[in-house]
Amino acid sequence: MVQILSSGLSLIATLLLATSAAAKTCVVGNNKADDSIAITKAFNDCKTGGTVSFPKSGTWYPKSLINVSGLNNVRIDFAGHIVLPPFDPKYKGGSAYLKIQGNNIHMSGGGTITGNGQSWYDRKDNTAPIVFSATAKNSVLGNFRIINAPRGHISDVGSENVVYENIYLRTRSTNSNFHRNTDAWGTAWSKNIILRNSEFIVGDDCTAVSTGVTNLTVTNVKCIEGHGFSIGSLGRGTQPDYVKSVRFINNECHRCQNGIRIKTVPGGKGSIEDIRFQNVKLIAAENPIAITTHYWCEQNRNCNIDNSLSIKNVVIDNISGSTSNKDMPVISIDCSKRGLCSGFSVTRINIQKNPKTKKNV
Repeated sequence: MVQILSSGLSLIATLLLATSAAAKTCVVGNNKADDSIAITKAFNDCKTGGTVSFPKSGTWYPKSLINVSGLNNVRIDFAGHIVLPPFDPKYKGGSAYLKIQGNNIHMSGGGTITGNGQSWYDRKDNTAPIVFSATAKNSVLGNFRIINAPRGHISDVGSENVVYENIYLRTRSTNSNFHRNTDAWGTAWSKNIILRNSEFIVGDDCTAVSTGVTNLTVTNVKCIEGHGFSIGSLGRGTQPDYVKSVRFINNECHRCQNGIRIKTVPGGKGSIEDIRFQNVKLIAAENPIAITTHYWCEQNRNCNIDNSLSIKNVVIDNISGSTSNKDMPVISIDCSKRGLCSGFSVTRINIQKNPKTKKNV
């Protein structure tokens, strides 16, 4: 753990030195027709060795999805306010409202993205694009807020050596139309990633760790409500899924449906290995510790299929807190007969039960 965090600090220092030499600053202007035009222009004009500046006094209303690639040694000073458009069928199924790709990107500034999510919740439509997506190397992305995302908040795909930090997410519906599928932070096909020092208030997974992820550390993240710290779901496709060397250390989950969770589907292929949940505080969790190879089988799979991904070398240590008033067990480990669950270590579990709490399974 010390080695991982120190490598992250070294990465920050390297990036600060690199970006200090940036010669050009592109201040994002406005475009009466569509602010995505002005945003894209600023990125393209400063995509090599420059600074893209969103001033604190500025507000932008993009009307198109923004996809910027080829960034190299770029600083994003995001201090302003981006307001995403309300529901429109043209955005259904889109990848992301703001997608960036590149190397040596340093994003900070304390700015806010407002997602206009209520207009999607009220239509019970969860096909909106992700708010922010990054495919980056050797980068630090953080110090920003996303409010009321229409679907997922942040997607990290195919990245390497990236730190996500000081991120605040808050998404809640104002009525009975629930904010579904609003995962906080998801990652796939990435390695050497750190997520830290952040707070997420969402309606779905606080972390969604998908296939192809190796060497991920999540630390000092506070999750409020939502579905907790999750690996998966995995095994839905025809190709094997793999996740290796993932650590959740010194985190909190308050009033979460699930606390810490690994979920795979029946019949899936692949493996999950070298996983550590340590020093995690769970307050009023419905399912504090849940590992299952039968995820979603009632709706979409045959629950009688007796094989799934192998899950091995899992450490669950020093998990404290309390259950909600539901009747779920503190620990539920449900492995397929041929799922090859092995090498589990469960120690120092101090979860206060309620009168309805069932026995561990």
